[in-house]
Amino acid sequence: MVSPALVLLLTACGDPAEVGALVAEAGGDQLAFVGEPLTLSAQESPGAVTYLWSVDGETAEGATVDLTFETPGRRQVYLEVLDAEGRAEVDVLTVSVVRRPLATPPRVSASLTPSEDGAALYVVMPDLDHLAILDLTTQTLLTQLPTCDDPRSVSAAEGLIAVACAGDDAVLVLDAASLRPLFTAKLPWGARPFGVVISPEAIWVSLQGEGALARITIDGAEVELLPVGPDLRGLGWSEGSLWVSRHRSAPDVSELWRVDEATGEITPFTLAFDPGPDSDTDSGGVVSWLQRVAIAPDGQTAAWGGLKANVARGLYLRDEALTFETTARAALRVTQLNDGAELGGPRFDNRDLIVAAAYSPLGDVLWAASLGAGIIDALDPFTFERLGGVQGVDPGVDGLWLDGAGGLWVSSPLTRSVQRFEVSTLSDSTADPTRIDLRGGVPEPLTEEALRGALLFHAAGDRRVSLDAYLSCASCHLDGDTDAQTWDFTDRGEGLRDTIPLYGLDPTAPIHWSGNFDEVHDFENDIRGPMGGEGLLDDEDFAECADTLGAPKAGRSEDLDALAAYVLSLTERPRSPARAEDGTLTEAALRGEALFLSDSLGCVACHPPPTYTISAWLSPGEPLLVDVGTLTEASGQRRGAPLTGLDVPSLRGLHHSAPYLHDGRAASLHDVLGVENPEDQHGVTSTLTSGERADLVEFLLSLE
Repeated sequence: MVSPALVLLLTACGDPAEVGALVAEAGGDQLAFVGEPLTLSAQESPGAVTYLWSVDGETAEGATVDLTFETPGRRQVYLEVLDAEGRAEVDVLTVSVVRRPLATPPRVSASLTPSEDGAALYVVMPDLDHLAILDLTTQTLLTQLPTCDDPRSVSAAEGLIAVACAGDDAVLVLDAASLRPLFTAKLPWGARPFGVVISPEAIWVSLQGEGALARITIDGAEVELLPVGPDLRGLGWSEGSLWVSRHRSAPDVSELWRVDEATGEITPFTLAFDPGPDSDTDSGGVVSWLQRVAIAPDGQTAAWGGLKANVARGLYLRDEALTFETTARAALRVTQLNDGAELGGPRFDNRDLIVAAAYSPLGDVLWAASLGAGIIDALDPFTFERLGGVQGVDPGVDGLWLDGAGGLWVSSPLTRSVQRFEVSTLSDSTADPTRIDLRGGVPEPLTEEALRGALLFHAAGDRRVSLDAYLSCASCHLDGDTDAQTWDFTDRGEGLRDTIPLYGLDPTAPIHWSGNFDEVHDFENDIRGPMGGEGLLDDEDFAECADTLGAPKAGRSEDLDALAAYVLSLTERPRSPARAEDGTLTEAALRGEALFLSDSLGCVACHPPPTYTISAWLSPGEPLLVDVGTLTEASGQRRGAPLTGLDVPSLRGLHHSAPYLHDGRAASLHDVLGVENPEDQHGVTSTLTSGERADLVEFLLSLE
């Protein structure tokens, strides 16, 4: 950053201090606003008779000094004092220079947000389908309100509280004063709302399934959809513009959009792919899993958290095997809001997915929370230097809020609680936070075992799970989902592999494209191998069952059993936006279903309903593998031996699992049925007309 212009205005020195013990006292760290004078005083420096100030290479003399900074940033101000005998002492302070916050502050979609009067805190409880309300004065739970299914975000403004519920495609709107429901805005089937912000003009919702923003009038009378881009997630509003992000990035670029609230004009922006080089402290990759956006109080910048996925690395792709340090790591990128230009971000070491970020109330500190590393970092928002942070944070956090009174509030949905850390002084705090249990009398939907497994699923900071906190199961399977990336697993004896979702796994069927696992517990091998963890089994037990198709691992470790129980609890697939608004098949999909079931295409030979797969074991350790003509040199091997075919995946959830095929080379189902099936080995599709192919795709995208 170019050094700002600095104006030094000298003031009267006053009476010199008496000669004695000499101490330089410049005062504590200060905050200043751009273009406004800040007065510093050294008059409390015992024994001083001469006062010399220095900042940004300029100096001035005097017991007090007025400084005016023309650009934001963190400045070191040095004070040197001398006594009557010429002895010198030095003190230093930091001035954080920021722009004044906007009169109407930016608003962002969040998992926890304060009431407009600052008296209460609203926290969504996704698994429990409730909104918790906390009294911020007493730091106690006031009540929980039932919501629609799977509430993911909340916004409070304009006298309203809006809650976006992904599970049943709805937004619940409450009166903030009475907490009574005003209306529920129903959205299209499969829209999957995630982010919500209330602007002065409307309620805006990011629709992950629909790839659109929903505009809901303040009274709920009208709902309008504005197509934007695929897989929308993070959402923020500032000065009449909306900012929204693509959750799961393409393999080469991250996507953001600015939407003009008044005109609907859409401007796309991107976050650049990091080419590396890879090292033990950093690696390249695309920023994916983009989460909630944080907007600075002055409305100038926004911070986007995610995970840098190193999908360009691997033995086949670059003759460099993936390691626990180079597969993925935390990412936080900061952009300018006026033009979307990327300003950079911190280089994280020993951190996993940045799941949430938040600016301090005046914008002088940027906080970033790792999903499972157990650490929240305090960063200089201008240089991205680490200033401090807090430790001992629960795995699976999903939101941050600064209360302006030295408190950092952290939403911890897996522990059904919020944590408040005291951060008045920036340091590396390990003190126990204040914890508020949100459960009250709300029934727990998960078993105790599955809930313990959920914590392990996200616990990158647990050395049994991951070395140096880079990876957890959620790194590739957040919410049990697929990251929509293709990884080079050649070093594992496999090949290029598109990530499969974990929801809806059949525990009796083969796992992975090559059927190299026969039980969910076999992820212990990934934990001990690519993730670098110590393992959830003891070494003696693991030695007996290290072969993923050999002796079973189930029943040998309570924690590994718990992890498997959580994965197998992920039974619900997302609703399909290809269906009609009541969830039924459209006319086009019904025509496509008839084609699918016909003998002429042969689809049901491998994908019979209702499971839409023939995945099975022919004998212990021998999966049914099918070659549909998609194998290439890049497909690699199976367990280090020749790959003769692939496990047949279920077609359920295809609408949410692009790209397609085992190596992710088909961007659409039209490609799967067309250019990637030239010899009709993957169903007899060459005879279809363009209309018939469109109908068949419509049916396939409708499967839930």
